[in-house]
Amino acid sequence: MDRDRSDLLQRELTVASELAIEAGARILRYLDGALEVGHKERGEVVTPADRESDRLIRHGLAAAFPADAIFSEETADSPDRLANPRVWIVDPLDGTSNFIARGDEFSVSIGLALEGKPVVGVIYNPTRRELYAGRVGLGMTVNALAAKVSIAGDIASARLSVSRKEVAELRGLLPCGELVPISSMAYKMARVAAGMEDGVMSKKRRKEWGSCAGAALVQAAGGKVSLLDGAEIRFNRAERLQALGMVAAGPALHSLLLAALRPLLAEQK
Repeated sequence: MDRDRSDLLQRELTVASELAIEAGARILRYLDGALEVGHKERGEVVTPADRESDRLIRHGLAAAFPADAIFSEETADSPDRLANPRVWIVDPLDGTSNFIARGDEFSVSIGLALEGKPVVGVIYNPTRRELYAGRVGLGMTVNALAAKVSIAGDIASARLSVSRKEVAELRGLLPCGELVPISSMAYKMARVAAGMEDGVMSKKRRKEWGSCAGAALVQAAGGKVSLLDGAEIRFNRAERLQALGMVAAGPALHSLLLAALRPLLAEQK
């Protein structure tokens, strides 16, 4: 790898990590008082913390990488991003409902897609002070310590993370060792990348903002990420939602989960 490319990779991770940590610190300040809660057009909740985090991250990325596009949940979309090969895909506060409930599972998610493929991921849980950072091909770390996906290869003993809204249905499909409900999709994927859980799946069609960084981390950590039919997940698309739900795990478990979740495909196609 040439020196210029190596320097860019390190700068991408450093800038995204610093922004995620600073955004997380600002988010936590809002927990000191009463929370102002609003609703977006589709009824999703939003708070001033979401918007301040969004401004901080967008301004920081634009200053560091002025030629790149930025696609953030809390900013109006621009079709111009579709023609840009480098797009930062940001969820400034993934798990807003958990944040409003003063939980500890919300996160800041900053991912970079190159020609539609997730390549850089930084996810920060400010309450637990956990920073997950990685680059596909270069590995990933948790608070600067190297980490990898688990080597689990058996659903019956696997520890799997899911949305609380999907626990009941997925429990019937997946006779696994444990289903762990966690609020933020980004945080679920980060934990799987670090081997804290063996896999994560979602019946729900996911938005890009909360899954791009996580997809990059899982792959950087040696795992696999796909849609429920096994197709590669692509980012910086015109559509708001992915075509299907998704699965992420270590290589051996990933194929087993796809087979077990096949009944869900009929519902989504």
